[in-house]
Amino acid sequence: MIIDTLKMINFRNYKELNINFSPRINFITGKNGAGKTNIIEALSFISNLKSFRNAADYDMINWNSNSSYCSSTVIGNEFEKFEIGIIKDLKNIKKKIKIDDNDIKRVSDYYGKLLTVIFSPSDIDIINGTPDLRRRYFDSVISKIIPGYIDELNKFKTIINSRNALLKKIREKLSDIRELDIWDKMYSDKASVIFKKRESFINEYSSFFSNIYMDISKEELPVSIFYNSSLKSSEALSIYNEIKKNRSNDIKRGSTSLGPQRDDYNFKNKRGFDFTRYASQGQRRTAAIALKISEFEIIKKAKNKKSVILVDDIFSELDEKRRYNMLDLLIEKGQLIFTMVNSDIASDWNKSSYKEFSVNNGFISDEKYKG
Repeated sequence: MIIDTLKMINFRNYKELNINFSPRINFITGKNGAGKTNIIEALSFISNLKSFRNAADYDMINWNSNSSYCSSTVIGNEFEKFEIGIIKDLKNIKKKIKIDDNDIKRVSDYYGKLLTVIFSPSDIDIINGTPDLRRRYFDSVISKIIPGYIDELNKFKTIINSRNALLKKIREKLSDIRELDIWDKMYSDKASVIFKKRESFINEYSSFFSNIYMDISKEELPVSIFYNSSLKSSEALSIYNEIKKNRSNDIKRGSTSLGPQRDDYNFKNKRGFDFTRYASQGQRRTAAIALKISEFEIIKKAKNKKSVILVDDIFSELDEKRRYNMLDLLIEKGQLIFTMVNSDIASDWNKSSYKEFSVNNGFISDEKYKG
């Protein structure tokens, strides 16, 4: 899969920009604040319907406009053109999405059609951050390779929200505890599906991760990832019995204390030590990069397609050895799009053809091509 073109109108600091990418390697260079990352953000927005920086949709709109538009054409894919438009009014934001000129109504019908893997400095938060961050990251990857997983998650969220609302009513003596029976049954069925899909996924993903982590670090102990559930079993009947026994605690809390919404992913070395307790900053950065390369590999295996790799200025976070180990791993993966402050790496690149785009205040001020 190759992203051939990107078009942006009133997106962030760009009034209008059109880019034709190299099918191999692309460098987007420029000073901080020039708009390099906004190009990567536009590509992630088209791919995933949201900013990889977790910005709100209205932040994508240029400050002098009430609407924003971006689109990409793709080569070597079942679908060729992806479009997103955003319009804001006084009350809300409206988003319209299309694939090959056809309106798409459901996120699940769009997500996973244009495959990208995004590397950014904030990836280390997956290692260092909260369980919620890890759940969101791994759910996003699973959604790319398992059809219908997004729909299962959305149904589960609806059920748990309804159950939590009922728990609060029961606590306030406004409802009967027996009303939980139907919600507990639906909750258990969906929790079982999510538990099993997450556990099956992470068992395969962890194998990629351990090997890639070693390939980058060269000299460090391998690290594995384990799914840590708050439930004792993934079977629906067992889950039902477990949460039924925990009802009194849930009523006091006014929320559901067990299940996929509470689960986590643990990083451990082969000696069983918690990686986050002993790892240096360099080791954590290496692990964050290994996560994203593993994402690329498991998607390629599941869908027989290569994702486009987007790399947002992470070279400054790595020492020279890890930087070149990473480049060696990425060079044969497919299309690469990098952002960086200076072009030293681009100008020294001798392994393949590339394009370099120099960004300055919302414009491409210079374009170079090698090969």
